[in-house]
Amino acid sequence: MVEYLILNWQDSYDKMFWLFEKIKASGFFPDIIVGIARGGWIPARLLADFYKIKDTANIKVEAYEFIGDTNVEAKITQDINVGVEGKKLLVVDDVADTGASLKLVLDRLKNQDIKEMKTATIFYKPKSVIQPDFFVAETSKWIIFPWEIFETIDEITQTMKMENKGLEEIKIELKNIGLPASMVEIYFAYN
Repeated sequence: MVEYLILNWQDSYDKMFWLFEKIKASGFFPDIIVGIARGGWIPARLLADFYKIKDTANIKVEAYEFIGDTNVEAKITQDINVGVEGKKLLVVDDVADTGASLKLVLDRLKNQDIKEMKTATIFYKPKSVIQPDFFVAETSKWIIFPWEIFETIDEITQTMKMENKGLEEIKIELKNIGLPASMVEIYFAYN
C-alpha cells in the first residue's frame, strides 16, 4: 500500500525557502535555474524569486505513468530551452524519487561546457540513484504537492474505478488519505 505525504501551499513555500537558505549558505550562486518539468517548475520559480534571478530554463522529463510506478524509463521530451555554456546551473526538481530524471538531465547537460552545476530538490528518497546536492527532507512516502492535487485525484480515482469502487467510496478514501476534502469535492463537481 502506498503511503502519502501531502503538502499544502504554505508547507511547500516554507520548505522551498529552507532549501534556498541551505543552498545560499553553501556559497553557491547560480547564473541560471533550470526547472525539470513538470514537478520542478514551481520550485525553480520560487528559487529564482528568492535569488532574484531572472534567467530560468526548462527541460521536460517524463518518468511515471501512474502513482507508485517506478519501472518507466525516464526520457527527455523537451530539451533545455536556453544556452547554458559557461554558466553556473542549479537544476531543480520537486523530488529525487528514483533519481532517473535528475540523472538523465545531468547526463544531457554535462557535455555543454557548463562552468558549474548543482542539483536541488525538496525531497530525497533513499532509493534514488542520485542524491541531490541540496534537499530539505528525506522520505519514502509518495509526495503530493499542492500543484498536482487534481492530477493525483484523477490517478487514484482511475485505479479505484478499476477496483470497482463507487464514487462515494472513492471520495471517502481520497479524503481519508489526507487530500483536502474541498478539493476532492471540487474535482468531482467538474469531472
